[in-house]
Amino acid sequence: MVKQSAYITTGRFARLVGVSKHTLFFYDEKGLFKPAYVKENGYRYYSLKQVETFSVISALKEIGVPLNNIRDFLDNRSPERFSQLLSKEANALQKKIARLNRLEQAMREKKRVTDETLASLSSGFQIESFSARHMLTTRIDNVLDTRSYYQAYTTHYASLDKKTAQTTFLEGLIVPVEEVSQESENYSGFLYTEVSDQSLCNFILPGGQYLTGYFKGGDDDVLKGYASMLVHAEKEQLIVGSHFVEDLALDELSFKKYDDYVYKLSLLLKES
Repeated sequence: MVKQSAYITTGRFARLVGVSKHTLFFYDEKGLFKPAYVKENGYRYYSLKQVETFSVISALKEIGVPLNNIRDFLDNRSPERFSQLLSKEANALQKKIARLNRLEQAMREKKRVTDETLASLSSGFQIESFSARHMLTTRIDNVLDTRSYYQAYTTHYASLDKKTAQTTFLEGLIVPVEEVSQESENYSGFLYTEVSDQSLCNFILPGGQYLTGYFKGGDDDVLKGYASMLVHAEKEQLIVGSHFVEDLALDELSFKKYDDYVYKLSLLLKES
């Protein structure tokens, strides 16, 4: 049992709880956490019984509770208020952990795509097998028109925020083959986000064989990429399906210049 008279100096208490003496001085000045005893010469002393109190204060501060709120609780503390505080902050922490888990998943997915792109940039065209993907999509009337793209983008992410708490750093387009095979100066498509909750999807991208390739540059280079993939498919006597998938693989997080962006194009193939 810790005796009430078990006092230690500010320095020893600071080392015990893992903070600097300046932090203890600051908390004292703010009326948040005061020493148990102050000598006539101004030397502060803390009780070992205060360690748990300080640990709770530190935990509340770490999860984002404002210092003023913590001080208000301490000034009016009671077992009932303490129980209510713990319940409230535990629920808030649970929600924060869920957000952080989603953020971690998004970061790992972004890293996977980045590493995969770096490893495949010089590999030329490949045929890959993909599983079916469930997507939430929003139509873009003209992918190359800034206003049209922006309107679709804001609509898409407003819908995504409303329907799911999912976090993603990945952005892509689904483009009908017929839109880019006509060699027009603009083409329509669908902004997409893959969703884990299949009930939220409005489009299922078929699984199967895809012709894939990486292309560096801006809009014109991507259009040339579409054309070159169609030429390659014809040369290799591949039967193309209905959709391209255009994924921005390396973006502003990797390059400063827009012309250095890297896109991965995937062309759905039909069985012969």
